[in-house]
Amino acid sequence: MITLSKGTWTRLTSLNWKGLLFLLPIFAFVAEPALAQNLDPLENMLGTIVDALTGPIGRLIAILALVGAGYMMFTGRLNWPLFLVILVGVVLVFSAETIIDGFSTT
Repeated sequence: MITLSKGTWTRLTSLNWKGLLFLLPIFAFVAEPALAQNLDPLENMLGTIVDALTGPIGRLIAILALVGAGYMMFTGRLNWPLFLVILVGVVLVFSAETIIDGFSTT
């Protein structure tokens, strides 16, 4: 195991920061953008997640949440803030696509 004294470690770290600060602008000007990026796999994965949450699976989860809240209301143990959170959450999940489409300009 290599041990460094405190002075040696301080000198090494200060040299690294100075070198990095010197080379950073050079790397910024030399770097070329990657124009051939293919983000189709990421887009497909995110689309699958959105479809799962807003499709039949998400619909069934929302139905179960509202049935649970209805059962709590029926038995008199409903916490109204919890019910409002469930209701607003269901509304936001299923109207998110419409809301975002309203914001986008394309």
